[in-house]
Amino acid sequence: MAKKEQVRARDHDRVEICAVLDAALSDGQLNAGEHATRTRSAMRAKFTTDLEGLVRDLQVPGELAGAAILSGDRAARPWWLPVAVLAAAAVLGGGVGFVARDEPAPSIAAAAEAESEPASLPNLLTTDGLAFFIDAYRREFGDTVIDTATVFPDFLLVQRLGQGIPRNFRFDTDGFDEMSVAVPSYANGRPIDLADIELTTLGAVLAGAPASVRLEQGEVEHLGFGFELIAPADAGPVIDIYVEDPAGSTGHLSVSFAGTPLEVFPAR
Repeated sequence: MAKKEQVRARDHDRVEICAVLDAALSDGQLNAGEHATRTRSAMRAKFTTDLEGLVRDLQVPGELAGAAILSGDRAARPWWLPVAVLAAAAVLGGGVGFVARDEPAPSIAAAAEAESEPASLPNLLTTDGLAFFIDAYRREFGDTVIDTATVFPDFLLVQRLGQGIPRNFRFDTDGFDEMSVAVPSYANGRPIDLADIELTTLGAVLAGAPASVRLEQGEVEHLGFGFELIAPADAGPVIDIYVEDPAGSTGHLSVSFAGTPLEVFPAR
């Protein structure tokens, strides 16, 4: 039997799955920890099969049963169930600073057009790409404070508070576009400063992430910056690093903004 072709998930698909997860929390099918884990996975899912796997064992309310993401063939490989293992490694590194600029940030596409070159982004999953984004964010908003962010190689979803109101943006070659889709955040008013990320240390962690989760042939697929729902009130924000190999096996690890390993969820 031919392997089912993977279909890329849309932001709308992720939101529909989050609505199902919210309903499952409210009616007791999921506890708070399960809901938090599945919601994070939903907002960072790459394929529709990953989204379907997050709700396969749930009863779906009638008003949500017609969601487009649920209307197709739901037979797919299940999402991995992580087992927490404390990391046993420390990585040394130094911080990287950025120079603030007063002039407004032109979009990448506009800059490329001015130079008669194709619009392009550095890979946002690298330290150079993250430095590029943080600098662009500072120039766009005047600071480096966010509520949460999800990072893919060629685009990034970020939430920030504007006068106490969450605002959600997609960052890609066109710069920052405001979205109506919310990026789930558990910051509860606690600021997350991107300038606190030790980028050199994070680069070393990213390089070793596939081996850390027992997927030596894997690659980092996406990152998540934010607070954990069930973490203590005095806990700092974390960076979740998600890895996938060519066979579709996945694992992830969490590190502090200083690059200190916190937990590893290896492939099984």
